[in-house]
Amino acid sequence: MSISRRQLLIGLGVPATIALGYGRFVEPGWLDQTEKQVKLRGRSLRRPLRILHLSDLHISSYVPPSFLNAAFELGAATKPDLICLTGDYITVGESFDAPSYEKALRWLSSLAPTYAVLGNHDGSVFGGLPANNYVGRLLTQAGISILHNQSQFLDFGGSRLKLAGVGDHWMHEVDAKAAFSLAGASDLTIILNHNPDAKMFFGQFPWDLMLCGHTHGGQVRIPLIGAPYAPVKDRRYVQGLLDFDKGQIHITRGVGNVERIRFNCRPEVSLLVVG
Repeated sequence: MSISRRQLLIGLGVPATIALGYGRFVEPGWLDQTEKQVKLRGRSLRRPLRILHLSDLHISSYVPPSFLNAAFELGAATKPDLICLTGDYITVGESFDAPSYEKALRWLSSLAPTYAVLGNHDGSVFGGLPANNYVGRLLTQAGISILHNQSQFLDFGGSRLKLAGVGDHWMHEVDAKAAFSLAGASDLTIILNHNPDAKMFFGQFPWDLMLCGHTHGGQVRIPLIGAPYAPVKDRRYVQGLLDFDKGQIHITRGVGNVERIRFNCRPEVSLLVVG
């Protein structure tokens, strides 16, 4: 039996339509809570450290406050000791309810000490905001500490931790030297860095774990091909817990999205158990 051109097109079009509908209306709202064990190299903590790593919230008409609240509640259930946020809290050009967003972020920061860095959507690189100040104030008012080329020591269960945070790579605001200017030894050094391509700036500094976002995991992952649209030069570092140089890098797929599309790349609420 021969197949006409029209039948062939219909046969190909139906699966494509289903995939598009799934990627637009199902997967962007289907949160995935993941847990990864991070084994330290040559270091030890007195007890495991539970880090809730969230990134790329991208509040917008596609990512409403109700969805972010659901992600925060899922994160709260993991009982974190520390919460780390790695940028892109807004989507430039999209309006949002700032008081409601601040309230949700304040609730999140009440769960555990919460630290953040800014991403490319939080500043002026896309022309939507004059500077980082607006998003910075929003986070600060919500009780979140911003590490913009800064570091801070924390005490955790008898262990001394060092958190170092840097500005965004695309905005040319990474200053690793300033971020590591706080002298002193620690049992664990964690870098908060929005874009994993900025990993190249940290070669001369001691660190154990780098937390990144930015990629959304590629947002669309095609079987046998991968993530063709991931916004990084180094396609080896798009998602997951990966080795690099002297440490490990965790790149979360992020909570939100742009243009309301995800395929084979669910939004992620990440728990890292470090020890």
